[in-house]
Amino acid sequence: MIKSLTILLTSGLTMAATGQALAQTELNSVPQPGRPPTTAPTPVPAPILAPGNYGPAPDAAPNYRSSLSLELGWGAPYGFGLTYAQHLSPSFDVNGGLGIGVGGKIGVGARYYLAPQKPFSPYLGLNLVRSGRIDHVNIDYNGEQATYSMRPSGVLHLRGGLRWQPGRVGLLSTLGYGARFTGDPVSYDFSNPNPSPQLRDLVQAISPGGIEFSVGLVIGLGR
Repeated sequence: MIKSLTILLTSGLTMAATGQALAQTELNSVPQPGRPPTTAPTPVPAPILAPGNYGPAPDAAPNYRSSLSLELGWGAPYGFGLTYAQHLSPSFDVNGGLGIGVGGKIGVGARYYLAPQKPFSPYLGLNLVRSGRIDHVNIDYNGEQATYSMRPSGVLHLRGGLRWQPGRVGLLSTLGYGARFTGDPVSYDFSNPNPSPQLRDLVQAISPGGIEFSVGLVIGLGR
């Protein structure tokens, strides 16, 4: 008898505890005054990137603090020469150069880029160049011979062209004209002091100044 009462009492206490737990669970699910309901946070979807879109696009034409150019061509300011340019802004640089043509050459210049933010940019420029002296050069044209010399001369080069620079290394192509402001530097030796017009024209064509067609390789330095 006592054993049966003990079993009934234990079962009743277990059922009471279970009912209390269920009642507490239901109570927690009902919003209470002054207490915001407990809800699970809504997940925020991650942004979807387009294929290959891993951040801001790189500059179309990187800007460099300075550049080094190797240029050559007919009538180029420095003949076969080297130019160092300091960029005061993306649109404007000042430069100095030296090279070898008909005599040694040295000078200064400036360039203005019309579209510096683009890989292809037209530009305008000028250079002031001094050409060195050469002495006693022999020339033969159609059997006519002469010996000439050139004294130092100054030339103002007016230039325009196109720069293509998609990255650190780019290319320059230039058309221009060199105006000599120190007079004719050519003199002929006594063996033929008055050569024919044809021979004179040939010497003038290779003397400093005149039409320019040139190309160059430009390398950006610093960022």
